[in-house]
Amino acid sequence: MSESEIETLIKYPNEERYLEFKRSIRWDGDIRAKIAKSIMALANLRDGGWIVIGKEEQTDNSFKSVGMTPQDYDSFDSDNVKAYVYERTQPPVSFEVIKKEYEDRKFILIKVKEFDDTPIICKKSYDDILHAGNIYVRSMSKPESVAVPSDAEMREIIEIAIDKGVTKFVHRLQRTGIWAPKEQAPVGDDEEEYKKQRADLS
Repeated sequence: MSESEIETLIKYPNEERYLEFKRSIRWDGDIRAKIAKSIMALANLRDGGWIVIGKEEQTDNSFKSVGMTPQDYDSFDSDNVKAYVYERTQPPVSFEVIKKEYEDRKFILIKVKEFDDTPIICKKSYDDILHAGNIYVRSMSKPESVAVPSDAEMREIIEIAIDKGVTKFVHRLQRTGIWAPKEQAPVGDDEEEYKKQRADLS
């Protein structure tokens, strides 16, 4: 991820399905569960997504890059965040915690990778925030992390899993030598072969 791409995310004014903003918060209590829920939801999207901490919502529903307090910023230890999330997801979700200072302000960016083979399922409940057995996703109707709300989101997750399964199966066939794709001959070669066959028949 380049510096310019990270800066674009920090400056971006609105939440998107793949992009969630949070104000300055401390890694503690309910916040840990809420962030874990968002990470699971983004991991169940095609291409994953991002969480940017240090963005404050304005009266017009846009978000301003105000940064984090030093205490909140320092509370985010990458190993602690990953340990907490890993304990609550099956299979383990892949993500990266990035600490970034921009224009003398501090931000946390969490880059979440799309699930590898099977959708991410919550395996450990927490109060009324996380529920074991739920599959979380970013809603199609508005940018929020929720348990799968409709058949449309569920079909999308299933399609991603099917695509991954087919790709994995094809790679396995190629690796074992059972099947290999034929190289398509240039059109010119096809025409020459056709002419030759016509000549043999005449």
